[in-house]
Amino acid sequence: MQTSATAKKPAYLGLLNAISLAETEAGVYLRAWADATCDEELACTLRLVAARETSHGMLFCRMLGELGYDLRQKPDPKSAERIAKYANPKISDLDKLPKEREEKDPFGDIEKAMAEGVYDPVTCNMLAWYICEERDSGKKLREAYARVRARAGVATKGNGAAKAMNHGNGMAGPSEDAKAIMACMTEGFNRLEKSIQKAMARA
Repeated sequence: MQTSATAKKPAYLGLLNAISLAETEAGVYLRAWADATCDEELACTLRLVAARETSHGMLFCRMLGELGYDLRQKPDPKSAERIAKYANPKISDLDKLPKEREEKDPFGDIEKAMAEGVYDPVTCNMLAWYICEERDSGKKLREAYARVRARAGVATKGNGAAKAMNHGNGMAGPSEDAKAIMACMTEGFNRLEKSIQKAMARA
């Protein structure tokens, strides 16, 4: 809801709303997973990224408020099922890993719009910080996921030589195809990518 009758409605409200919702959701999933795993190294990474995701959700919600609008909630009927999966200690970490995807960076269009001056200065600065932190989080998670796969003896793309006997010695790094994947946080991040694309199409 707009709080100022004279304010011009920004075209990028949908993008900010989508980021806030998806980041908040990802924070919940990742924290639930961290609390369920017995792998303390993985749990440490998940907690760090979960804290970042939760913070992003709150900050983008606040940005909407500063622009004069409220966050629009969009309940996901499958949310409870997903959380139950990540929170279930009987489901292995390997089964909770996101699928490796083809190389793709969902932030390219946003950065292009930033360079073109589409966003107000404060929103632009927040998006730049957010994208930087997301890429760092993605790197940390890819490394953590690679360790989980290596310990399980699962070959990653571009590394078919991974063997079960490794057991953490000379662990395989992230696959070449996965290096630029920013949607590795959870399935919730995949929904963020789609929401970003829709929001940018409407802008």
